Amino acid sequence: MEMKRWIGLSLVAVCVLGASEVETLEEVVVVGTRTESLASALPMQVSVITNEEIENSGAVNLADILSEAHGLHVSQTGGNGPTLSIRGMAVSDTLFLVDGKRVNGEFSKTYELDRISAGMIERIEIVKGSASLLYGSDAMGGVVNIITKKPSSGVGGSVQLTHGAKQNSADAFVYASHEATSFRLYSSYLDRKAFRKDRVSEVKVMQAGAETTPSALVGGGSWATLRGALSDSYAISRDYQDALELKSVGVGVMHTFADNLWADVEVRYLKEDKEGRSVASRYATAYTQGGNKIMAATIPTHQFDDNKRVEANLGVGYAPLEDWELEYTLAYSKYEKERRIYTDLWQELGYSSKEDSLSSFNESTLKRLNHDILSTYTIASNNRVLGGAEYKTSDTTSSAYAKKRNSKAVFLQHEYGLLEGLNLVYGVRYDKDSIGEDATSVSVGASYALSEAVVLKANYAQGFRSPDDRELFVDQTNPQGRKMLGSTVIDATVGKTTAWELKPETSETYEAGVLVKGGIWSAEATVFHTSIKDRITQVQPTTAYNTFENVAKSEIKGVEGSVSVRFSPTFKTRLSYTALDAKNKTDNTKLTATPESLATLTLSYFPLPKLELRSTTQYTGKQTLSDTEKVGGFGVTGVRVVYTGAAKGLDVFAGVHNLFGKSIPEGLGVIQKHQYYAGAQYKF
Repeated sequence: MEMKRWIGLSLVAVCVLGASEVETLEEVVVVGTRTESLASALPMQVSVITNEEIENSGAVNLADILSEAHGLHVSQTGGNGPTLSIRGMAVSDTLFLVDGKRVNGEFSKTYELDRISAGMIERIEIVKGSASLLYGSDAMGGVVNIITKKPSSGVGGSVQLTHGAKQNSADAFVYASHEATSFRLYSSYLDRKAFRKDRVSEVKVMQAGAETTPSALVGGGSWATLRGALSDSYAISRDYQDALELKSVGVGVMHTFADNLWADVEVRYLKEDKEGRSVASRYATAYTQGGNKIMAATIPTHQFDDNKRVEANLGVGYAPLEDWELEYTLAYSKYEKERRIYTDLWQELGYSSKEDSLSSFNESTLKRLNHDILSTYTIASNNRVLGGAEYKTSDTTSSAYAKKRNSKAVFLQHEYGLLEGLNLVYGVRYDKDSIGEDATSVSVGASYALSEAVVLKANYAQGFRSPDDRELFVDQTNPQGRKMLGSTVIDATVGKTTAWELKPETSETYEAGVLVKGGIWSAEATVFHTSIKDRITQVQPTTAYNTFENVAKSEIKGVEGSVSVRFSPTFKTRLSYTALDAKNKTDNTKLTATPESLATLTLSYFPLPKLELRSTTQYTGKQTLSDTEKVGGFGVTGVRVVYTGAAKGLDVFAGVHNLFGKSIPEGLGVIQKHQYYAGAQYKF
């Protein structure tokens, strides 16, 4: 109640104080319709994180940028890295794009927020709600399109160095342009130390189907050996943020052959080394009983990840007529992953060496090849037809499974200004996957400008997500020590004796909103309702294995709004609030790991024209973690100071995350207190 009262009073104060006239710039975006459109004219909600906001944020990577964005839920902690959820949808429902091209990485969408350097980002466009019409599977919850920096005329670039608590980073962007040819180079380096907390691990051993403390084990042989070797508890260190060394580089060349013909080639490479310590719920000992390995529980583990990614993209644009443009994109990516998990208790568990105690091993190579053809025909300034076709192939070779699959899609979209101020956007898409069922997606929406100050919006969008390879075919031991089995896999040794196919998830989203611009203020509000059928969920039929099933029908209802005010040339603020009611309709329970509310308040003060003092306070409401565990809300405040033009071409910044040293509920992990950082960016 206290947070809701604070939000309400803040909204009232902001609205009352808005009075005098200022100029508001329109944002031109491409993610909503894959054509250049004004954000205010789109029926769906599209938000933009601008270049100025990114450069003044002191951010190292995408995670830093999105964690302070309004209306998004970025997980606070986790050894695998932060994850993003939009409007209560699952992490896997958000599609990440770089310059409109899919990012190839973990199926779980972990790691990606740490991998994309802030130094290469020009701006970020975010669609909230289903965008399956244009982007197909994985875009059921929304799209994050990262638009990279492009060359200006001449030679130039920037270098940014950042030092912070437990991490250091360096980013560089260099470009050169001469006549019809331009060149760009990105490079980044991140060295992050683990964020570690000491705890006590109460070790257990499985005997007669029950978890037993080592000192209470009965019998001779292996039981007696384990009883003598293992202590009942160990003081350990658990990492809530893995140690990470990340290197990436990208180079691109664009050439204009004629006014109506151009080509762009880009190659990017990423190398990632991660190391973390955790606790496995199950870990095999070197001893056997009845032909099966004796299992231990709550065993400290040591995990190593070695990941690499190569991407090569070719884009060709051609305009055969003044009002007709064609674009072909060929995107190739190769992602290589190696994960190894050991235990420091290898001797106590009967292994001859730490390397011999290998518990979980994953060596995988994922290759993706996308062909994308896009045709845009502009009939008139208010009448545009977009058509496209896609063909995607994937080839996965892994210690967990091996599979090839492909998918095809066609779509058609019409943008039409029916009346003065009334814009319609509607279309249809058909997807055919070599594995699983076909899918058809329909979207229709409208925006209506009642005046220059008021715009009404309404949108209906269908979405879908095909089951991914992991959900269908995986067969390996996960980091927690359990078997992870795809729905089609049979493994009688752990009790999975049946195979089944997964249906695609499908969704329907209705939303309606209003955008109002005053003199020194602007405000927007949106109500939405999303229903999801055949939700693919990871389940644990027994303690021996996890698998995936279509088990739930979900429903998410919500309202989100924001108010921005520039009280004076020296002070501005933005307040946003989201309320969610997310339920599993199968048993009428709350969706897990979905906050009931989100709020963000950003205050910016400019005591000097080039000096900004900024604070960002984020509140995450209470949420359900399991049938038996619910956690309350928490708020975290960060502050920073940015001095642009400290010298010619030089900007400096410094700040503190979690200024007041707040803790989060134990079920969510931990966050660092008073995490400082400082850095500088030089533009040339």
